[in-house]
Amino acid sequence: MKNGYYITPSDIPNNGILFVDHESKKRSGHMSHALVEYEENCILAFYSNSSAAIEHGHTGYGWIEYKRTTDGGETWGEPVILDYSYRSFIDGCFNISCEKAVMTDDGVIVLFCLRNKKITRWEPYLEPVVLLSNDNGITWSEPIEFSEYRGRVMDACYKDGVIYALEFCNDAEIKWTGNLSEHVYRLYISTDSGRHFTEKSVIPYDTFGRSYGAMEWLPDGRLITYIYNENDEFNMDCCISDDKGIHWSFPFKSFCAKRIRNPQVCNLNGTYFLHGRSGNEDPSLPFNFVLYSSEDGVHWDDGEYLCVTCPKGWGNAAYYSNNCVTGRFGGRKRLLIQASVPYFEGCVNIAHWWIDFSV
Repeated sequence: MKNGYYITPSDIPNNGILFVDHESKKRSGHMSHALVEYEENCILAFYSNSSAAIEHGHTGYGWIEYKRTTDGGETWGEPVILDYSYRSFIDGCFNISCEKAVMTDDGVIVLFCLRNKKITRWEPYLEPVVLLSNDNGITWSEPIEFSEYRGRVMDACYKDGVIYALEFCNDAEIKWTGNLSEHVYRLYISTDSGRHFTEKSVIPYDTFGRSYGAMEWLPDGRLITYIYNENDEFNMDCCISDDKGIHWSFPFKSFCAKRIRNPQVCNLNGTYFLHGRSGNEDPSLPFNFVLYSSEDGVHWDDGEYLCVTCPKGWGNAAYYSNNCVTGRFGGRKRLLIQASVPYFEGCVNIAHWWIDFSV
């Protein structure tokens, strides 16, 4: 136990609970860790099923699948292929990444889809779309345009009947980090369960050398966003809004002792958790999967490694992750973390960790 919470598996660092065994099928699967709770003890968990032969397994060349649990993660059903992703891949149009999903109060699951123009990789990006499901992920709508800007939806959350979605509007034709003045972070909202999104604001970040992003609500009800800086992996850039995303503070730094890349943030029982890869740009430092905690969502503890890079792995090509706080519809309030873990070179399996405040 640390700071009042428990991690399962507890003997960290470890490889987590094996969720998708790509190694046995000579497959891989980066990004696309959308998670959504839709009823008590019921969760959909998405992941990529991609080639292990192209780009040493660090590729988007494949499609999206998802599994369902109806017992709070004790067991998971058989994989289901997301038809839109499979058709897009087979037709050679683009590949799909699904990194975020939300459930609205009127029973609609909104799945955010990054459309990757280069079918064997990810960048460049096309305009993102959303898919809607009215039957708990059994069937899905045709794609609905999210915004007019090419880019990547970095995070999405749902609060008081409103979906908030953060897009980094960078087409990545030059690079996936910001490199032109028009590369900005835009906040969008939807009040009709994802059928239409409208721009609420542009967040005043200096985006040169920046990418990725996360959002969360602070204890006093303010909205905070976090982004990654490839030139300073010990500090995330942050902005705070006092009015639900209309206006924003000047950017400031949030320090991470073990570095952070592709930050993912959530709040469980008043404790904030931050996880992601422990950097990428300094090969003298470790590329591991790191977890931090905080009382205020800004000042983080020293962190601990959930998983460390295996000797034959490429740690700088793993540990894409996401999380889901359960208990919205009843049952236990706990945190599910899903991440890709290396098994050889750039090839990855998918693993789970659970965080609880009681056993």
